[in-house]
Amino acid sequence: MGGLCQLAERREITLYGGDGMFVAIDDAGQRIQLDAHDQATALQVTGTVCRCPVCHAELIIRNGQVLPAHFAHRAGSDCVVGEPESRDHMVGKHLLATWARAAGWQADFEVYLPAVKQRADVLLHRGDAVQALEFQCAPLSVQRLAERTAGYAQLGLPVQWLLGPRYVGQQPGPATAKFETWSATRGRELRFVDPHTRHMWAWWGLTNAGWNVEQLAPNARPARWHAQSTSGVSTARQILQALAYRDRDTMAVQALCYQRGVHLAGCPVVVHQQLSGVPGLQTKEWLLRVRWLLDFWAVPTWTVAGMTHWWMDYVVGARVPLMGGRQVAALAADAWLAALVAGDYVTVDGQQLRWCQWPTWFADGDRKLAAIHER
Repeated sequence: MGGLCQLAERREITLYGGDGMFVAIDDAGQRIQLDAHDQATALQVTGTVCRCPVCHAELIIRNGQVLPAHFAHRAGSDCVVGEPESRDHMVGKHLLATWARAAGWQADFEVYLPAVKQRADVLLHRGDAVQALEFQCAPLSVQRLAERTAGYAQLGLPVQWLLGPRYVGQQPGPATAKFETWSATRGRELRFVDPHTRHMWAWWGLTNAGWNVEQLAPNARPARWHAQSTSGVSTARQILQALAYRDRDTMAVQALCYQRGVHLAGCPVVVHQQLSGVPGLQTKEWLLRVRWLLDFWAVPTWTVAGMTHWWMDYVVGARVPLMGGRQVAALAADAWLAALVAGDYVTVDGQQLRWCQWPTWFADGDRKLAAIHER
């Protein structure tokens, strides 16, 4: 049992935990984990009494062909762990355990962690390595996501959040933003499980221009690039629309532009190029880039660290608890610097940055759109 046993010895994990679905105890108090239909049939044939680990009521075994074999309370039970579980959640947990076992992990369902008063959907262990899997099908607030993730961190347990059908879409969006993670090798990433098609896949290397789509299970396949259509014209028109609707953040930056004698609608085209699309910013990324230009209007030199620090002031880290505010600022700053360097507006000398030319600021939105069309 390795690392799992060590945690159990510190009373941080209760191996008899369960929600009355895949886990029960017998009359001797020994844990019974239901993993297969054959196992369920054997329990039924031998007449093994299976009880709820919490209320100790005798459970029934459901062993149909549609769902994985599982335990259930009898009708009328008021046990706190006897609430119905969705088909998607039940099947998804079973799939995760099956795939993990095929990769050499031992998988336990619904393991209770009393030190933090929460329960892991699936707990994996292999040697001294232990990690939790959370399969999220229902809505979850960003606050609750942060609390549960912090609970695992308190125990030194890595956790992977995998998203169910509710969160599957054509592209990343507000509903999935809080679940994004980041790593040096894969960048921003989201992982999904579809209990209906029985597949697990990842979107990684997420940017405004596209992302990699990689099937992870049951059979791993090479990643393929999914390009996201971007248009300088459409993003430039967003400014005109925001001004027309007198969006509060937009009007605040427009007021700063007037102080410099320029019009927001005519802001440089580079503002719309190579956007990171990273979640967790206070407002629209292109709008923050305009604010940055206004702040650095007369600054001849600055540093890479100073640029990232500027972006930190406009990050709401609580919106992206799995990624963290510092990473959001770094990604936004890196994308903006890359756009400025690609346009030959800024030169890089080690950690020092300096202007080599000022990007063109147009008189109004119409002239800017005309310039974009000419490119």
